[in-house]
Amino acid sequence: MTVAEMLQWSVIYKWGPTRVRRLEGWLETNFIVFPIDRDLCDYWANTKATCRAKGRPIDGQNAWIAATALQHQLPLVTHNPKDFSAVDELQLISHVSS
Repeated sequence: MTVAEMLQWSVIYKWGPTRVRRLEGWLETNFIVFPIDRDLCDYWANTKATCRAKGRPIDGQNAWIAATALQHQLPLVTHNPKDFSAVDELQLISHVSS
């Protein structure tokens, strides 16, 4: 989801082929793209439902990011900790006060 969001900006701002290739190379070098599988779908569904039940719904994109971190037992690094604060058992790393 994070990689998709970053690629979106190259389309929105009509980046040229050289800049897009540079971004793709940077993404390839710096990100691991985890496949979507049935277990991840379960994490996503539980994340969405749990946040909704708390009265603090999470959007679909952030739920994919949180679910991936939960599934792989990884901390989530974000500049938007409030977006994820209702997700149980999610370790957040941020320099932003929540």
